[in-house]
Amino acid sequence: MGRISVSRAARARAGTAAGGALVAVGAGLGLGLAVGLAVAGVLLVAYNLLLADVDPPQGSGRGRT
Repeated sequence: MGRISVSRAARARAGTAAGGALVAVGAGLGLGLAVGLAVAGVLLVAYNLLLADVDPPQGSGRGRT
């Protein structure tokens, strides 16, 4: 069986989501549920604004149409 091919952008998105989840859970456990939910919301907004609009490199053939 071959290896699963995952792009750099997909790895970055997965790592950011996992790190954000860990930060939110840590804040929720340490400071309370309300703070954990607020942190999760801020991280979700940051994820959508900063990472969701990552374009592939020029000439890769996977650009937006």
